Amino acid sequence: MSLPPGLVLARLDALANPCAIVVAPDPEQPFVSVVVTRRGDRIAAFRNKCPHAGYPLQRADGRIVVQEGRYMVCGAHGASFTLEDGACAGGPCNDEALERIAIDVREGIVRTA
Repeated sequence: MSLPPGLVLARLDALANPCAIVVAPDPEQPFVSVVVTRRGDRIAAFRNKCPHAGYPLQRADGRIVVQEGRYMVCGAHGASFTLEDGACAGGPCNDEALERIAIDVREGIVRTA
């Protein structure tokens, strides 16, 4: 996934700890979304596409389930991924990680790098 640098994904003060939120950062690409995660001081971003079947991670209500404060769970088939690095933690992801998106965190803003 290629997003132009500098797209604002989230404000740090709007990210709960822990969390996984879905963001559509580019109005020119409304069907491209990103998952921004936080666990402690670690902020990460991933393509919103489960490697198991290609579905977005969120449930029908738009939220991503965060389990045990450590994992995000795909709403379609229950694959789980670590918040920090998107590594497969269980379920049908078959050891495939989420696709990481480079970010830059400065002055309380998370942006694409």
